[in-house]
Amino acid sequence: MPPHNARKTPPVMTSVILICIAIAVTLATVAWINGLPTSSMYSEDLHATNHQWGPNCTYVDVTLCNNGTQSVRLKSVTVNSQPATVVYIAGSSQISKGDSVVLRVANTFVPGATYQLAFQTVKGNRFVYTATAELVSSILNGVKHSYDKRHIQAG
Repeated sequence: MPPHNARKTPPVMTSVILICIAIAVTLATVAWINGLPTSSMYSEDLHATNHQWGPNCTYVDVTLCNNGTQSVRLKSVTVNSQPATVVYIAGSSQISKGDSVVLRVANTFVPGATYQLAFQTVKGNRFVYTATAELVSSILNGVKHSYDKRHIQAG
C-alpha cells in the first residue's frame, strides 16, 4: 500500500498520456503501412489506340496498348455484351507493361452501327471501346488506285 503522503496522478493527466500514446502508435502504424507496396500501386490500364474494319464489316482489327503499371492478361472480349471470337494478329492475351497487341474481333457488324467492344482482364477489369462500323471494300480501293495511275500518266 502506498504511503499516505504519495501524490496521485490526476485523472486528466492520465487521459492525456494515454491519448498521446494512442496517437503515436497510430502514426507509427500508418508510416509503416505506407512504406509497404500495396495492391493500389499496381494498376491495369488498356487503351484501344487504333481500329481497322475488314471487308464487308466481317471483323475489326483493334490495337490495344497496356498503359498500366503491370502486365495484363485478357480473359474475354464482348461486342455489345455478347461474346466475340478473337484472333491475335500481333501479340497474345498476355500484354506486358508498355506493349501493344493487335487482335481481330469477328462478328456480323452492320455498316453505320455503333458497337461497344469490351475487353475484360483476368482480374475482372473491363475496358470499353466504342467504334462505328465502316464499309471497306478492297475492290473499290483497287479501282481507285488504277484510276489514280491513269490520271497521273495522262497528266
